Amino acid sequence: MVDLATPELTGAQLLGVPEMAELGGITASTLRAYISRSNSEVPQPQATVGGRDQWARAVADDWVEARQRSREGVRATMSAGDRDDLSRGAAEVRDHFAADFHNTLWERPDVRKRWVLRARNEVSVREVSDALAWSVASSLDRILPTSLLGHTVTDAVLHSYAEAVEMDRDGENSEEAGPGKEKLWMLYVSRPVAEMLDWFIRHHPESAHHYIGEIMRETHRRWEIPAEETIRALRTAVSMDGKMSEEDRKTFFALLTPPATAS
Repeated sequence: MVDLATPELTGAQLLGVPEMAELGGITASTLRAYISRSNSEVPQPQATVGGRDQWARAVADDWVEARQRSREGVRATMSAGDRDDLSRGAAEVRDHFAADFHNTLWERPDVRKRWVLRARNEVSVREVSDALAWSVASSLDRILPTSLLGHTVTDAVLHSYAEAVEMDRDGENSEEAGPGKEKLWMLYVSRPVAEMLDWFIRHHPESAHHYIGEIMRETHRRWEIPAEETIRALRTAVSMDGKMSEEDRKTFFALLTPPATAS
């Protein structure tokens, strides 16, 4: 650190805590707290003036840019202007349900009358809570569109299968099929993809059924993989990394099994 008794930096080049904090979009007290906790993100001051820390403008600019690109910085930038500091997408969800809840709680006379003190009891509150919860549950497609999720899961599963097929061709993870033996397919999907597929099935079973059907058709078209092998691999992945009950899992995948092989 440079003491300005031997000024290698001039006052015009230096910034104190208030100026540094302003550049970083935080309060001076917050910056001081960072410094007192030896926060590694705050650069070391380049000089002291009257016992006070000072930073070179170039160092301050680099720090500001690093903050903007950090996780917190990106969040702050993308939520700028929102009253709750929410991202654009989260704010849209909030606004949608705020309007929906207001309509349910106030615009409907049968619900609004429950605000009268004599009608306010645990049963009526539970009924209103259930109505609001239903509104959220029935709006899942608005929060995460099933068409986008379905295509994403399909591409992710096919990518994992492509890797498995390539390894099989290279002989790294396969068992040679001899005369009279069926080929042993070593298909797999990664854990995050299995968890996402499990979520998809539990929340949107009808859409998941459709897109798994697309996966079955595409794997057969690309690699002549039997539908049963595709189902087996997905069922195994969901059973290992998902949250579906065994009964639900068996029921759902039975609906995907080709009729000729259904038990």
